[in-house]
Formats: sequence, C-alpha cells, structure tokens
Amino acid sequence: MEAENFFLDIVENAADEAMEEARETNHEGFVDNSGSCAIVVLIVNDICYVANVGDSRAIMSANGGRSVLELSKDHKPNEEGEAY
Repeated sequence: MEAENFFLDIVENAADEAMEEARETNHEGFVDNSGSCAIVVLIVNDICYVANVGDSRAIMSANGGRSVLELSKDHKPNEEGEAY
C-alpha cells in the first residue's frame, strides 16, 4: 500500500504543479498549438495503476496476445469534464 500511495501522490502533485504553472503564464496574444501526453504504469503485485495525460492511450495484451485490454482513455480538451 505504501508504494501505491507514493505513486498516487507523485502523479497528483505533478498535475497540480503543471496546472498552477499554466495558470500563472501570460499567454496574451499567443496562439498555442502545442500539447502534451504521457502515460505512467505501476504494477504492484497483481494491481496495475495507470495515469495518463493528453491524447495518449495505454493498452495491454492478454491471453497470449489474443485479447487487447484498454488501460486508459484519451483526454481531449473539448470533451465535457476535461476543462476547469
């Protein structure tokens, strides 16, 4: 459980810091076409934790490659619930 909490704290703190930095940056008159994406996977015993940012996707092969499991969902800024 300690490793799980450590992982969750790191992801949460990184996201908070990035959002705060973005809010403090003056983008007046600037058209931003950039973006970011990242996926982090932590496996502890038989539990798989996945955190993702941006339009990235994590999948996992199962059953000897006969099945594909979706581990994440793309984040798009124009989707409901994605913006502050």
